[in-house]
Parts: sequence; structure tokens; C-alpha cells
Amino acid sequence: MKADNPLISVCVPTYNYGRFIRDCIESVMAQTLTDWELIICDDCSTDNTAEIVAEYAKRDARIIYRCNEQRLGMNGNIKRAADSGRGEYLKILCSDDWLAPNCLEVFTTLMAANQEVVLATSAEILSDEAGEPLQVQFLFGEEMCVRTGEEMLDRMGAGEGFGGNSSFFIRSSAYRAVGGYDDRWRYAADYDLAARLCRIGNYLHTDEPLFYGRVQPESSSATDPATLVDVKDWFEIPHRIFQPRRFGNREWRRYQRLTASLTARYLVNCLLQEIRGRHSYARDLRGLLIQHGNFALGIPWLAVHIPMRISRYLIGTNKPISMDAPGSAGSPSALRRINSRAEVG
Repeated sequence: MKADNPLISVCVPTYNYGRFIRDCIESVMAQTLTDWELIICDDCSTDNTAEIVAEYAKRDARIIYRCNEQRLGMNGNIKRAADSGRGEYLKILCSDDWLAPNCLEVFTTLMAANQEVVLATSAEILSDEAGEPLQVQFLFGEEMCVRTGEEMLDRMGAGEGFGGNSSFFIRSSAYRAVGGYDDRWRYAADYDLAARLCRIGNYLHTDEPLFYGRVQPESSSATDPATLVDVKDWFEIPHRIFQPRRFGNREWRRYQRLTASLTARYLVNCLLQEIRGRHSYARDLRGLLIQHGNFALGIPWLAVHIPMRISRYLIGTNKPISMDAPGSAGSPSALRRINSRAEVG
């Protein structure tokens, strides 16, 4: 990196999120580490996003606004934002989410101490649409842990994920080495990127919650299951990642285990949707299963999946492990107070 480049590029894709983007920008401006640039890529918003960003960009030269000439879609826009980053590290942040004040400092310290790590994530403070904390989730049960890339790919084969876009803190050289985001995916480009990064380096996670994820109807994580936008990706990404795949080898075992559990889950979902009267959804899901399902192992896996699913439902552990959220120190109103004091000083 050139000496005049920032240490961290905070990469924010946005589309018609003017009502949320102030919180996102304010959280970056309130960071305890100040060597950053904030790149906001606007996918042709028709609301007041451009005016709001311009207001902040006039006050802080580290804020860069780019508006696409034509709509790129969610994954195309996030790719453009990340590809534009000049920093040694890339912090991905969806524009309806925001950072804890120490986010960049903590991640940078951890990555500097673990040079073999290419991707770091943290726990998330899940918040409601108004920005009030609900709970902390995506916990590993350790204050900080480093996993080898191969361990994380084993975890993927067991049906576990890597965290979502707003949790990602990426070593820029590794991002470019794997070719960055693949915008051909309709939904799970973050899942694909994390898996490819784990092919070339290690993964770090901290249970310290370093970002706030907002629950709201238009969030990319609030996918309407009836659209089936995610199902195809969950099958096709492992098909590409787990290569070379020969009978009995590690990649084969990972692929078979994951696709068997996915097939069992979606077979049960088909039945449940038929019972609920959502016949069109069930029909479309059956079509995807016929195309991608691993029936040879998925049907036997039902004997494991069904009792486990019923058990989790009955004892209330069908949701991710979570704990109570902290107070409002990182809420949007608190961040605005921090920035107001900084401007006065």
C-alpha cells in the first residue's frame, strides 16, 4: 500500500437507505481509530441518500461517495464498494447497520497480532428497526479464537456459517488474491467469499460484539422465504468450493454431509409448507431439490434431522446462541452525542 493510503477502508453498499445511513456514517466517524476511509457506493438510490452523504462528505474528506451509472444489484454493489478500498484492511458494513465505537481498533489489533489470519468476524448486537439493542448473537463461546481455514471449511461442511457481510474484517491482500466478491451469486456472496478466503488463510472470531445489525423488513438478511433466493446458493456454492472432490476424500465428505443435511431440511420444509397451504412455494422448492438435492444421503439423514428439529423446537434452542444485549452506549443517539462533542472540541 502507498504511504498515503488509509489503514482501513470501510466499504458501504447502499440503496434507498437514506433513513438509516446517518447511523452508519456516524458510527464510522465515532471510531477510536481514525486512520480510515469510508467508501459509500450508491446503487442509484431514488431517495435522499445522495444529499445526506454529501452533507457528511463536506465535513470529512475521508468520506467518499460513488453513485453507480446503472443498477448493479446487491452483490454487484457490495463488490464495487469492496473493490474500491485502498486500505490494508477492508471493513464491510451494510448501510442499515453500524459499528461499535472500538470496532476498527479491536479488529486491527487482532489482525496485526495474527498475520496468518485473512478474515476476522465478531459477535453482533441485533437491534430493532429504531436501533434499540435486542440481543447479542453469533457467539463462539470464547473471548477470541483463531481457527485454521481447513477447520472453518469443516465447519461449513457441518452446516455452520462464517458470519455475514457486516461482520467481515478482511485483509485486503487476501481479498484481492481470491478475486473478491463474486457478484454472480444472487444471495450468498458473503458465504462464498468467506469460504474462498479460508482456502488461503486462517479465520479469527471475537465474542466481543463490534457491530450492530438492524432488523427491518428490507434488510438483505430478511429474505422472504417464498422467493427461494437463497436455496440455490446453499447448494451451488459448496459444489464449487469443495473441489477437487473424489470419492472418500475430505472435500467429498464435506460436500456429502452438507448437501445431505440441506436436502433433509428442505424436504421437511416442503411438507410443512404444503400443510400451511403454501402450495406454490412447496412446488418450487421441490423443483430446486430435484435439480440440486442429495437424495441418496438426504433421505436417510431425515432420521437424524427430524428428531433434532423437534427437540430444538420444544426446548427453544432452534435459534442461534445468544445473550442479553448491553446498554445503549452504541445506539445511534449515543453515537450522535459522541460526534457532536468531537465537533465542539
